[in-house]
Amino acid sequence: MHLKSFLLLLLIVVSSYSGFSQSKYDSVFSETAQVLLSSNPKKALKNTDYLYKISSNNAERIKACMLRATLLRQYGLRNEAILSLKRADSIVTIDKNYNLQARINGFLSTLYRENEIYSLGKIHLQKALAVSKKIEDKNEMYKFQGNLSQEIAYYEMYDKKYAKAIEHLKNGNQLFEKASSSIDENFQFAVNDELIAKNYLSLQKIDSAMIFFQKAMTELNASQSSNSPLKGFLYNGLANVYYSKADYKNAISNYQKAEQIANESNFFALKQEVYSSLLEFYKKTDNKKYILYNEKNLELNKNEEHSRKIIADDLIKSLRKKQVENKSEYQKTTLIIIGISIFIIILIVCFNYYRRQQDYKKFKSFINKSQEIPEVQIEEKPKKEIAREYMSEATENTILESIKEFEKSHFYLNKDLSLNSVAADLNINHRYLSYVINKHKSKDFAGYINELRINYIVDRLKNDSNYLKYKISYLADQSGFSSHSRFTITFKKITGVSPLDFITYLQKENAKK
Repeated sequence: MHLKSFLLLLLIVVSSYSGFSQSKYDSVFSETAQVLLSSNPKKALKNTDYLYKISSNNAERIKACMLRATLLRQYGLRNEAILSLKRADSIVTIDKNYNLQARINGFLSTLYRENEIYSLGKIHLQKALAVSKKIEDKNEMYKFQGNLSQEIAYYEMYDKKYAKAIEHLKNGNQLFEKASSSIDENFQFAVNDELIAKNYLSLQKIDSAMIFFQKAMTELNASQSSNSPLKGFLYNGLANVYYSKADYKNAISNYQKAEQIANESNFFALKQEVYSSLLEFYKKTDNKKYILYNEKNLELNKNEEHSRKIIADDLIKSLRKKQVENKSEYQKTTLIIIGISIFIIILIVCFNYYRRQQDYKKFKSFINKSQEIPEVQIEEKPKKEIAREYMSEATENTILESIKEFEKSHFYLNKDLSLNSVAADLNINHRYLSYVINKHKSKDFAGYINELRINYIVDRLKNDSNYLKYKISYLADQSGFSSHSRFTITFKKITGVSPLDFITYLQKENAKK
C-alpha cells in the first residue's frame, strides 16, 4: 500500500471529527484511528462495532463504517471493506450528506481499483465527482476534489496516460489553493507534486521530474508534517532521477537517506519502494549488494505477508464470529416474525370466512327477495295524503300503465337513456313522469333506471348459465352501464355484494345442484 494513499484516506476519516467535542464517541474514535488501527487491529475492529452502536446520528454511523473499512483495507481485506462502505452508502442517501456521500464513493473507487476491478472503480469515481459538486461548504468541496485528483491520476497511470495524470494532479493543486484556509496546504502540494514527479520520470522527462521532487521536498519541509515518511519517498525519487542521469554519487546519497527513514518508520510501502530501487541500482553497479538487497526484499515481503496474514486471519475470525452471532439473532427474530405472521394469517382466514358467510346470507336474502318479487311492483293506489297538484288521478294512472309497458320493453337497457328521452317516448310531460316515479318508486329517475338494469342482469345470471361465464365489462355493457366501475358500484349498492362474488356464489350453488 502506498504511503500517500493510506495517509490521505486516514486523514479523510479523522479530519471529519476535528469540529466535534470530545464525547465518548469522539474519544473512542480518536484512539481507534490514531493508535489501535496499527497497534491492535483486533481491538480496533471491536471498537468500530461499539462506535456504530453508540452513534447518536447517521453521520456518526457512517464514520464508524468508514473507519472499519480503513482498518480492513490496511490488512488486505478489501472485499470486507467494500461491504462496510456499502452499509455506509445505504445510510448516507437518507440524510443527503453530500460530503460523506462523496467520500464514500471516492473510497469505494480506491478499493475497486486496488482489486483491479477498474470498471466499477470508475463508476464510483464519477459518482464521487458528481456528488462533490453539491457540497455546500466550498472549502470542503475544493479539499475533497483536490484529494480526488490523485485517485483520478492513478487510473490514468494504469492506462499509461502519464501526461493526463500530471494534468489532473496540477488541477488538484489549484483546488487546494482555493481551500487553503482549511487544510495544511503545503503537505497536500507535496503529496501531489511527488506523484507528478514520478509521472515525469515515467515519461523520461528527467529535468521536470527533478524540479517537482525538489519542489515537493520544499513544500513538505514547510508543512505541519515535515517528518512524515513521505520524505523517504522524495529522497528515493530524487535518487532515481540521479540514477537516470548516471550521477551515482548523488543517487546513492539519496538512497541512503531514503533507506534510513524507511528503517526508522518501519513503513512497509516505503521499504518496499526503496529496496526495489536499490535492487535496480546495484544490478548495474555492485553485484554483491544486489544479492544482499534482493534477499532483504524477499525477506521483507515474506515477513510482511506473514504478518498481514496472521492479522487478517484473526480479523476474519472475529468477523465470522460476529456473523454467527448476528445469524443466531436473525434466526430468533425470524422465528418470532414467522409466528406473528402465522397468527395474522389465521386471523385473516377467520375474518374472510366470517365475511364470506355474511356475503352468502346477503346472496340468499337478495335471491329469495327477488324470487318473491320478480320485478319492481307498481303501487296501483297512491297514498291519499300526497298532494295531487300536478295532475288528475286519471292522468296519474295512465302514466303508471305506461311505466309498466316501459319496464316490459327493456328500453331501460339503452345507454343513452334520459328522463327527457323516456318522457318523449311515452308521450308524457317529463315533470309528470319524474313526479310519478318519485311518488310510486320512492327514488329519483336515475336510481329507478339503475335498479331496473341490475334486476335485469341478476335475472340473466340466475336463469342463463352462459351469463356466468361472461366478463364483468360485458355484463355492464349488456345492462346499459357506460363503464365497468359504475356497474360494479351500483350492483353492490343494490344487491349488497360485488358482481364477482355474486357470480361465484351462483356457480357454487349450481355445482351443488
